[in-house]
Amino acid sequence: MSTTTTTIKTTTEKPIQVTLYDSNTIKQTLDDSIVKYVTSTLSYSQNQKLNYTKVLFGLIGCILAAIAQFYPIPFPKNKPVLILCVALYVVISLILYYINIFIQKDYILQANKSNDEIKVATVLQKYDPNYQVKIENAKNSSINVPFTKSIDLYFDTKGTFLESNFHNDLSVQFKKFAKLNVKDK
Repeated sequence: MSTTTTTIKTTTEKPIQVTLYDSNTIKQTLDDSIVKYVTSTLSYSQNQKLNYTKVLFGLIGCILAAIAQFYPIPFPKNKPVLILCVALYVVISLILYYINIFIQKDYILQANKSNDEIKVATVLQKYDPNYQVKIENAKNSSINVPFTKSIDLYFDTKGTFLESNFHNDLSVQFKKFAKLNVKDK
Protein backbone atom coordinates (compact mmCIF):
# COMPACT_ATOMS: atom_id res chain seq x y z
CA MET A 1 0.00 0.00 0.00
CA SER A 2 1.48 3.30 -1.08
CA THR A 3 0.70 6.61 0.45
CA THR A 4 1.32 9.88 -1.28
CA THR A 5 1.72 13.05 0.66
CA THR A 6 0.96 16.31 -1.08
CA THR A 7 2.41 19.47 0.29
CA ILE A 8 0.49 22.60 -0.48
CA LYS A 9 2.68 25.64 -0.52
CA THR A 10 0.87 28.58 0.95
CA THR A 11 2.18 32.06 0.79
CA THR A 12 0.75 34.45 3.26
CA GLU A 13 1.63 37.85 2.01
CA LYS A 14 1.74 40.68 4.44
CA PRO A 15 -1.06 43.15 3.68
CA ILE A 16 0.12 46.31 1.98
CA GLN A 17 -0.29 49.39 4.13
CA VAL A 18 -0.33 52.91 2.63
CA THR A 19 -0.82 56.42 3.88
CA LEU A 20 -4.31 57.35 2.73
CA TYR A 21 -3.46 60.87 1.58
CA ASP A 22 -0.35 59.92 -0.38
CA SER A 23 -1.74 59.63 -3.90
CA ASN A 24 1.62 58.60 -5.38
CA THR A 25 1.92 55.59 -3.08
CA ILE A 26 -1.72 54.65 -3.66
CA LYS A 27 -1.27 54.80 -7.44
CA GLN A 28 1.97 52.83 -7.24
CA THR A 29 0.29 50.14 -5.12
CA LEU A 30 -2.62 49.83 -7.56
CA ASP A 31 -0.29 49.84 -10.58
CA ASP A 32 1.90 47.12 -9.06
CA SER A 33 -1.19 45.05 -8.35
CA ILE A 34 -2.30 45.33 -11.99
CA VAL A 35 1.10 44.13 -13.18
CA LYS A 36 0.96 41.26 -10.67
CA TYR A 37 -2.57 40.31 -11.80
CA VAL A 38 -1.76 40.39 -15.51
CA THR A 39 1.53 38.51 -15.23
CA SER A 40 0.56 35.98 -12.54
CA THR A 41 -3.15 35.36 -12.94
CA LEU A 42 -3.55 35.95 -16.68
CA SER A 43 -0.07 34.58 -17.57
CA TYR A 44 0.98 37.44 -19.82
CA SER A 45 4.67 38.24 -20.13
CA GLN A 46 5.80 41.83 -19.83
CA ASN A 47 7.29 43.55 -22.85
CA GLN A 48 10.20 45.53 -21.42
CA LYS A 49 11.70 46.70 -24.73
CA LEU A 50 10.74 50.35 -24.22
CA ASN A 51 12.01 50.36 -20.62
CA TYR A 52 15.32 48.82 -21.69
CA THR A 53 15.64 51.47 -24.40
CA LYS A 54 15.14 54.21 -21.81
CA VAL A 55 17.76 52.64 -19.53
CA LEU A 56 20.20 52.44 -22.44
CA PHE A 57 19.75 56.14 -23.22
CA GLY A 58 20.20 56.97 -19.52
CA LEU A 59 23.41 54.92 -19.43
CA ILE A 60 24.74 56.76 -22.48
CA GLY A 61 23.94 60.06 -20.73
CA CYS A 62 25.89 58.93 -17.64
CA ILE A 63 28.84 57.92 -19.80
CA LEU A 64 28.80 61.34 -21.45
CA ALA A 65 28.76 63.01 -18.03
CA ALA A 66 31.72 60.88 -16.91
CA ILE A 67 33.66 61.74 -20.06
CA ALA A 68 32.99 65.45 -19.53
CA GLN A 69 34.06 65.24 -15.87
CA PHE A 70 37.14 63.04 -16.17
CA TYR A 71 38.53 63.97 -19.59
CA PRO A 72 42.32 64.06 -19.12
CA ILE A 73 42.98 67.45 -20.77
CA PRO A 74 42.50 70.48 -18.45
CA PHE A 75 39.58 72.88 -18.82
CA PRO A 76 40.42 75.55 -21.33
CA LYS A 77 41.71 73.01 -23.84
CA ASN A 78 38.82 70.53 -23.47
CA LYS A 79 36.02 72.98 -24.36
CA PRO A 80 35.09 71.19 -27.61
CA VAL A 81 34.74 67.88 -25.75
CA LEU A 82 32.58 69.53 -23.06
CA ILE A 83 30.38 71.22 -25.65
CA LEU A 84 29.94 67.94 -27.52
CA CYS A 85 29.10 66.04 -24.32
CA VAL A 86 26.58 68.67 -23.21
CA ALA A 87 24.98 68.81 -26.67
CA LEU A 88 24.65 65.02 -26.83
CA TYR A 89 23.29 64.96 -23.27
CA VAL A 90 20.61 67.48 -24.27
CA VAL A 91 19.69 65.36 -27.30
CA ILE A 92 19.43 62.23 -25.12
CA SER A 93 17.30 64.10 -22.58
CA LEU A 94 14.97 65.25 -25.37
CA ILE A 95 14.70 61.68 -26.69
CA LEU A 96 13.82 60.39 -23.22
CA TYR A 97 11.29 63.20 -22.79
CA TYR A 98 9.72 62.34 -26.15
CA ILE A 99 9.49 58.64 -25.20
CA ASN A 100 7.84 59.45 -21.84
CA ILE A 101 5.34 62.01 -23.12
CA PHE A 102 4.42 60.78 -26.60
CA ILE A 103 5.10 57.04 -26.67
CA GLN A 104 4.77 55.70 -23.13
CA LYS A 105 2.12 58.22 -22.01
CA ASP A 106 0.21 56.84 -19.00
CA TYR A 107 0.92 53.20 -19.86
CA ILE A 108 2.18 51.17 -16.94
CA LEU A 109 2.26 47.83 -18.70
CA GLN A 110 2.78 46.36 -22.13
CA ALA A 111 2.35 42.61 -22.17
CA ASN A 112 1.80 39.76 -24.58
CA LYS A 113 0.57 36.19 -24.61
CA SER A 114 0.83 34.24 -27.87
CA ASN A 115 -0.63 36.62 -30.50
CA ASP A 116 -2.38 38.88 -28.01
CA GLU A 117 -0.67 42.15 -27.04
CA ILE A 118 -2.17 44.51 -24.49
CA LYS A 119 -1.38 47.87 -22.97
CA VAL A 120 -2.68 49.11 -19.63
CA ALA A 121 -2.81 52.80 -18.80
CA THR A 122 -3.73 54.28 -15.44
CA VAL A 123 -4.40 57.75 -14.06
CA LEU A 124 -4.94 58.93 -10.51
CA GLN A 125 -5.12 62.71 -10.33
CA LYS A 126 -3.90 64.41 -7.20
CA TYR A 127 -6.75 64.97 -4.69
CA ASP A 128 -9.11 62.89 -6.85
CA PRO A 129 -10.40 59.61 -5.41
CA ASN A 130 -11.15 58.12 -8.84
CA TYR A 131 -8.62 55.67 -10.27
CA GLN A 132 -8.88 55.33 -14.05
CA VAL A 133 -7.72 52.21 -15.86
CA LYS A 134 -7.74 51.60 -19.61
CA ILE A 135 -7.01 48.18 -21.06
CA GLU A 136 -6.38 48.24 -24.79
CA ASN A 137 -5.19 46.10 -27.64
CA ALA A 138 -1.63 47.15 -28.49
CA LYS A 139 -2.20 46.67 -32.23
CA ASN A 140 -5.65 48.26 -32.42
CA SER A 141 -6.22 51.00 -29.84
CA SER A 142 -9.91 51.25 -30.76
CA ILE A 143 -10.40 47.97 -28.86
CA ASN A 144 -10.27 49.16 -25.28
CA VAL A 145 -12.05 48.90 -21.98
CA PRO A 146 -11.84 51.99 -19.79
CA PHE A 147 -13.15 51.95 -16.26
CA THR A 148 -13.05 54.29 -13.29
CA LYS A 149 -13.50 53.31 -9.67
CA SER A 150 -13.06 55.08 -6.38
CA ILE A 151 -9.96 54.13 -4.44
CA ASP A 152 -12.17 53.88 -1.36
CA LEU A 153 -13.23 50.44 -2.64
CA TYR A 154 -9.66 49.16 -2.46
CA PHE A 155 -8.35 50.58 0.81
CA ASP A 156 -9.87 50.38 4.26
CA THR A 157 -9.92 53.27 6.73
CA LYS A 158 -6.47 52.31 8.06
CA GLY A 159 -4.87 52.26 4.60
CA THR A 160 -4.72 48.50 4.14
CA PHE A 161 -4.89 47.52 0.49
CA LEU A 162 -7.79 45.16 -0.25
CA GLU A 163 -6.16 43.43 -3.18
CA SER A 164 -8.85 40.78 -3.65
CA ASN A 165 -11.49 43.50 -4.22
CA PHE A 166 -9.27 45.14 -6.79
CA HIS A 167 -8.49 41.86 -8.55
CA ASN A 168 -12.21 41.01 -8.69
CA ASP A 169 -12.88 44.30 -10.50
CA LEU A 170 -9.90 43.70 -12.79
CA SER A 171 -11.22 40.24 -13.60
CA VAL A 172 -14.56 41.66 -14.73
CA GLN A 173 -12.85 44.28 -16.90
CA PHE A 174 -10.44 41.81 -18.49
CA LYS A 175 -13.37 39.51 -19.33
CA LYS A 176 -15.08 42.45 -21.09
CA PHE A 177 -11.84 43.17 -22.92
CA ALA A 178 -11.47 39.53 -23.98
CA LYS A 179 -14.99 39.55 -25.45
CA LEU A 180 -14.26 42.74 -27.42
CA ASN A 181 -10.93 41.40 -28.54
CA VAL A 182 -12.44 38.11 -29.79
CA LYS A 183 -15.16 39.97 -31.73
CA ASP A 184 -12.50 41.93 -33.61
CA LYS A 185 -10.50 38.88 -34.72
